[in-house]
Amino acid sequence: MPIVVFVGTGCATELILFEEDRRQESIARENMMSNAGELRAIIESELNATIHLASGLVSFIKSKNGEYKINEIEPWLLDLQASEPSIRNITLAPGNRIQTVVPRQGNESALGLYYPDNPQQWPAIRKIIQSEHPALAGPFELRQGGLGLAYRVPVFLADESYWGMISTVLNAKQVFALAEQRAQQLKIDFAIIDLESLSKSQAIYGKEDLLVNSTKQITSKLKLNISGRNIELLASTSHLSSDFIYTQSQRLAGWLIALLLGFLIAKTLQSYRRQTRAYFALNESQQRFLRAFNTAPQGMALVDVDGNWISVNPMLCNILGYEEYELLQKPITDLSSQLAAPKLHQQWIAQGKNSLQFELSLRHRDGRAVSCLLSLALIEYEKLEKTYWIFQVIDISRRVTAESQLLASAEYTQTILNKVAEGIVSTSLNGAIRSINPAAMALWKLPEAAYLQTNFFNLLCGENNPVLLADIEHFIQSPQIMDAVQEIERNSFYTRESTITDFHGNQLHLEFSISSTQQKEGPELIIVLRDITERKHLEIMQSEFVSIVSHELRTPLTSIIGSLKLIEGGIFGNLPESLARMIHIALQNGQQLALIINDILDMDKLVGGKMEFNTQNFAINQLIAESIDNNQSFAHEYQVQFKFMPLTQDSMVNADPLRVGQIMSNLLSNAAKFSHPNSKVEINILKELRHVKVLVKDVGEGIPEQYQDRLFKKFSQVDGSSTRKKGGTGLGLSICRQMVERMQGEIGFESTEGVGSTFYFTLPIAGTTTDLVENSSMSDNKSDNK
Repeated sequence: MPIVVFVGTGCATELILFEEDRRQESIARENMMSNAGELRAIIESELNATIHLASGLVSFIKSKNGEYKINEIEPWLLDLQASEPSIRNITLAPGNRIQTVVPRQGNESALGLYYPDNPQQWPAIRKIIQSEHPALAGPFELRQGGLGLAYRVPVFLADESYWGMISTVLNAKQVFALAEQRAQQLKIDFAIIDLESLSKSQAIYGKEDLLVNSTKQITSKLKLNISGRNIELLASTSHLSSDFIYTQSQRLAGWLIALLLGFLIAKTLQSYRRQTRAYFALNESQQRFLRAFNTAPQGMALVDVDGNWISVNPMLCNILGYEEYELLQKPITDLSSQLAAPKLHQQWIAQGKNSLQFELSLRHRDGRAVSCLLSLALIEYEKLEKTYWIFQVIDISRRVTAESQLLASAEYTQTILNKVAEGIVSTSLNGAIRSINPAAMALWKLPEAAYLQTNFFNLLCGENNPVLLADIEHFIQSPQIMDAVQEIERNSFYTRESTITDFHGNQLHLEFSISSTQQKEGPELIIVLRDITERKHLEIMQSEFVSIVSHELRTPLTSIIGSLKLIEGGIFGNLPESLARMIHIALQNGQQLALIINDILDMDKLVGGKMEFNTQNFAINQLIAESIDNNQSFAHEYQVQFKFMPLTQDSMVNADPLRVGQIMSNLLSNAAKFSHPNSKVEINILKELRHVKVLVKDVGEGIPEQYQDRLFKKFSQVDGSSTRKKGGTGLGLSICRQMVERMQGEIGFESTEGVGSTFYFTLPIAGTTTDLVENSSMSDNKSDNK
């Protein structure tokens, strides 16, 4: 309502002022029309007076039939020029050539001027001659200074022959002086414009800024009756009247009255609403307290200072197992002697008259004790008839039971940690030990107090392994550990091997894994330790055995393969067909055995970190094309065709070309083996943001889903009759995986049983990775620690 009154009163004020402004504007327009008419009359009078003089001169020439004497006409023309101050000169041009100029002084250069020779004036003069009517020309700059107008009259004799031109040059300032003076008295501005001019932005005389329309001006346009010229008078005065301040004062007064009315109505309504709200708030507060009291999820009660019940809510009755009327008739001390009124008052005083809170067992109706959390406050207010206690009772029986169970669970968990065979240590991010189980302490055999004063990372890495220590610190400072506990719990396992020396000087090999968990104090590292000393001895023995066996087999096997090749090549002449067949089978088996030995040695080198990688930048298209050419024998043997789709624009990668060739040979041979005859094996190269991806797609048997998860493991083969027919050691893909990862790439596959498989691997684009030689060296060091 205040807003409506304010806006309505303000709008009424604006409407009244608007109507008044329109009335004043109408009056101003009427005055403007009257003043403009007066100016038009003055200007027409001045111009037409000059025209009449020129018309008289024309009549004189016609009466003389075009013949006149200069000495006779010149005094008369001088009198005409002297009688009109606005006339600058009068010229007579019989045959369009100026022969007479009055006054002569200052105009000698015009004598003898032939109009057709003047390209600037002749078109306008010719137009006047053709129209046979006089015309007013100008404005133009006068040589004597100032702005001039020329009234030109073509003279035709009685026989209608053209005699010549009479021109009267006028001083525009003198012509319009009377009009200018009157305009100043009327306080208006005016301008005279040529309606036939192409340029509408220039005035013949007056203020050119009147040609620009303005909403703050009242303008009047009147056509001037001047022979031979279509000109218009434009008069204007400011739309803002002198009573602008008075109008604005009225507007301000009207809006102030509107604001005052709105404010008074608002205050009246606000006072009424405040009283109404206070009444409803009191009523609502009482209802809300009753609802909260009766529906509270915890027990509540009001008790007077003598210890008598005033009111109890349903939840308290439910906690203690009583009906409301039963509980109200029961003394409060029957629930607990600690609730006696004198004791509560003493505790209230001792607490500094602040609310009390404590745990207490209350007696249930069936006699059992109910663990409760009690909050009490004494409500003292001078307007209350009597003081009372407000009780809040929360049943914490379940929490107490849960705490007991949790304590038992913690003891059980600690028992497991003490009995488990693996060492388990929890530390802070900086290596401070928070807990360590007996199995972990048994590894170093240090005194128990020494663990609490030692950085565990130094114990774990030993004094001679700074690379491993730096690697652990890098893992701890990674974003997974520092910023996102959720990511930690999903993927944060860090597994390495280390060699340590115990308190007695014995050397042990450990395998440890680090994960993280979030505690109240912050992230905490969980380190699980295993003693793998015995396993390392067995691995060393196994590695040495494999190396010895492989080397011992390679030398005689090379001789056997060489001898078989010579025999098959015909060194002993043509062999019987059955013997040649046996020689060929023996040679194939020998070559297969050589491949198995080479795979075993390569895997041994990769596991031991002894295989060398000579990383360099090279063009990927060229190397893949060479690998396809080198493996065409597999395509011919298995009756398939290799189809290569290179990158449109070749890309440089950083890797070892020899190892990439080995990887391609393995993938191409597998694709050829397991493709259907007369099918195509597609080799694609895709360029990604930081890597180049090489894909080898075959159309064949595919890989059953139950075998896909172990395809890259050592000695892993798909268990099927078709696979057994193809042969192989099961080491090829495992070796490929090790090589690709050592070159900072990834390898994987996608397969659909009965359709085919697509194997792929990635290589880093040159310039997008750090120095791979250092990474390769780091990988070797990590492998030594495993």
